[in-house]
Amino acid sequence: MKELVFLSTCNRVEFFFRSALALNEDFVSNLIQALYPQLDTEEIARSVEGVRTYNGLDAVRHLFHVASSLDSLVIGEREIITQVRQAFERAKANGFTGDYTRIAVQKAIETAKQVYTETEIATKPISVVNLAYRKLIEHELHSGMKVVYIGAGQTIEAIAGNLKKHDFASVKVFNRTESKAQKLAEILGGEGYSLNDLVEKADAFDVMITCTGADQSIIDADTFKAMKVSGKTIIVDLAIPNDIDASVLTHFDVEYIAIDDLKAIAKQNLRDREKEVFRCETLVEQRLEEFEEAYKTRKLELAMQEIPALMKEMKQRALEKTFAKDIDGLDDQGRETLTKVIDYLEKKYISIPMKMAKQVMLEQDLKDPIIE
Repeated sequence: MKELVFLSTCNRVEFFFRSALALNEDFVSNLIQALYPQLDTEEIARSVEGVRTYNGLDAVRHLFHVASSLDSLVIGEREIITQVRQAFERAKANGFTGDYTRIAVQKAIETAKQVYTETEIATKPISVVNLAYRKLIEHELHSGMKVVYIGAGQTIEAIAGNLKKHDFASVKVFNRTESKAQKLAEILGGEGYSLNDLVEKADAFDVMITCTGADQSIIDADTFKAMKVSGKTIIVDLAIPNDIDASVLTHFDVEYIAIDDLKAIAKQNLRDREKEVFRCETLVEQRLEEFEEAYKTRKLELAMQEIPALMKEMKQRALEKTFAKDIDGLDDQGRETLTKVIDYLEKKYISIPMKMAKQVMLEQDLKDPIIE
């Protein structure tokens, strides 16, 4: 391999590389065996069966799709662009990259940024946490509110982290494992309790957000009544199955936000994102053309980078050997003028062929003004 970038995310492992060898099953098998020597023959064979391969510009196009989240499990998620950049930086730090991968990744990131800013691919949230947060914001949250969290897992941590900036008057966390409740409560500037203390310690809250791993509802009408809640209450129930029994909704004045409702919104938003893929494809193809031009230009620069040094060597040979006697016969002004003419010709002789070659490489028309 001439160049190599390795990318690993939650649902993919990718190798983006340059090689003169044929990209066939033998190549892939040898690659996997070299990188994962702990795998046995059967595991390597299964891995080879699951591999997707791309060649040439198709490989670059695929990289653009990956960075732009068009090839992600969740279309429009933004984390992938950072992962692509970090993968390249790691490869670069280890000396695995060259001009091809550098330009390809640069254009991939530019493409992703354009996709995220000029299309609707990532505007509609599909995360349950983000959707729940947006629903809560619609209810004009304020610092005088009292909030109760039931559960201390990742989902509660995520939504509580988003809500922390509201600086609520009271924050309480209840969990089956009290130490976990206290740990999260400490981060939120609140109090942590065992779930067994819920009725006694909840204390007239305004917002309840719950997400436990219970196999049935944990709060029914009797429990809710015992909590002595007064006034309208907002409940966000992100548990599966729901933590809140249906009897609570029929007997009390609550604004109930359930995970099933949020999932329905998420599915519609995902469908809307998928519609944007067609617009994104146009941007990808435009950037792919830019990549081709940029790489051709770089190849030209590398091919012609010795010309300036050769020209200087020719000039020195002419001045110091070939025409040395003739130049010695000139006066100071004549030598100065001659030096200016030679320097001018050297500069033009280098720049004009470079420009003409660049236009030929990019298949542009040659025009007289190039000399100007």
